[in-house]
Amino acid sequence: MTNNIQNTQLELIEKKFSVTSLLLSLVLIGLSCFLFIYSGNFEGSNMLSSTMIFVGIAIIAYSLFLLFARLNNEVYVKTNSPIVRRQLYYDTADFLEIKKAIDGADYKSIEKFKRVDEGNVQLYVVHSKDKKFAALQLLKYEPFDFVPQTDVKTLEF
Repeated sequence: MTNNIQNTQLELIEKKFSVTSLLLSLVLIGLSCFLFIYSGNFEGSNMLSSTMIFVGIAIIAYSLFLLFARLNNEVYVKTNSPIVRRQLYYDTADFLEIKKAIDGADYKSIEKFKRVDEGNVQLYVVHSKDKKFAALQLLKYEPFDFVPQTDVKTLEF
């Protein structure tokens, strides 16, 4: 069939480096270093010193999260809107009707199908936060993996 949408790079999606996340994380690391150094000035109050060290550690953890998780963002090229990836699961009984809806470009009718927590039919959706772009692909679980059942369909609104 086709490549799985999870492993395919779409031409309308681009990875961008986030300067804001980098600068914010560097400022937070500097603030936490200041807290570590300044906490030694409170010799009489161990509680205040310990609290400052704890807050410094929490700030370091958050800044590392910004560095590793938020440094590169995926955005929709035309509007520069962030990309959201979702996996929606459906019951196997609805597979053929969902496949017909996707093949017939009747995407609104997919909303009528009941979603389940963990099903054998997966609709993988990639969309921009501003709702101007969407890409989707229907996958079906076959032993050990979800296998694509439709081509990747892209929509621009």
